[in-house]
Amino acid sequence: MTIELGLALPGGRLPEPADHPDRPRLRREHDAWFRERMAAVGLPLEHRLFQECEGVSLMCRVLPGADADRLLGICLAASVLFLLDDVTDGDSAETSQAERYLAVLGGASAEGGSAHLRLLAQTLERVRQGVSPQLWAQFVAGFSEVVRTAAVKSAAPVADYAGYLAVRRADAAFDLVGVAIAHGLGLEGERDPGPSADELADFLDACFEHTILVNDLLSYRKEYVLDEPMNAVGVLCRTRALGLQQAVDELCARLAGAEDAFFAEADRLRAGYGGRPGLEPYLEAWGLMLSGNLAWSLSCPRYNGRDGGWLWDGAAGTLPDLMVLHPDRTEFRVSTAAAVPARGGRVW
Repeated sequence: MTIELGLALPGGRLPEPADHPDRPRLRREHDAWFRERMAAVGLPLEHRLFQECEGVSLMCRVLPGADADRLLGICLAASVLFLLDDVTDGDSAETSQAERYLAVLGGASAEGGSAHLRLLAQTLERVRQGVSPQLWAQFVAGFSEVVRTAAVKSAAPVADYAGYLAVRRADAAFDLVGVAIAHGLGLEGERDPGPSADELADFLDACFEHTILVNDLLSYRKEYVLDEPMNAVGVLCRTRALGLQQAVDELCARLAGAEDAFFAEADRLRAGYGGRPGLEPYLEAWGLMLSGNLAWSLSCPRYNGRDGGWLWDGAAGTLPDLMVLHPDRTEFRVSTAAAVPARGGRVW
């Protein structure tokens, strides 16, 4: 059985997605690092780290301008986070060790702990190299929030869309993206963008909603097949009594609204801090992060199956406007010869 859905993705305003030029080298060094450490702690070579390898493919997409050596540490952190997300689903043995995970994040020894815990400790040693104390504290806080949320997350469904976003903000590791941008591009010290956390809040809210809606829309088939409840499409169907196409239309509209908010908030920050040397690189990095996340979500086998997905052809503004859900894959199509029209506004 297949389901064909219209997909009104906003296009034409965000920067064209890019990929890091050193991705092949980063992938080789990432794989070599994990092969050695996983063997040392007695873990099997998890296929996600060496086949789909989201840690490298995602971070090279969302941070195409990052320093390569710093990006390697970011890729390792992303991969171990993906791996831990897999092994902390439900009432797993790893979930029950949340306090030990939090202690290791705080610098405690992992000796005597599980293989996954010891792998995390070794990964943290490498990830910390070259990270400033301030950014490391932010990293630990963000990672700890993910661990805490996994430990207490209820199987009870969320009551509404707003409640869903609140849960996802805690468990999706979104705050770590800002740490990765700042570290990967060296946006610290004199190159700090300038705005305070409070002044950045609305801008980051827009980035978060855009990121989550892209992932939920384009991963819906996978999560429906696996009966995973934490997806905004399913939440809208359940809490608003919407049909599947109606829910997809609603999320596409919300995605366009998040994109509008991103540009409006970026202009507000420019008005207040336009003289800071780090602001424009920071804003541009977030724009590339959003378009890179979209490109990755359309193409990655984790969401779309081995024979599914969409490969970007480089045409400005061209996005699929049909999403076809097959039992084993997601297929994206353009229903007309014309590209999805640009919506106007600032383009970087």
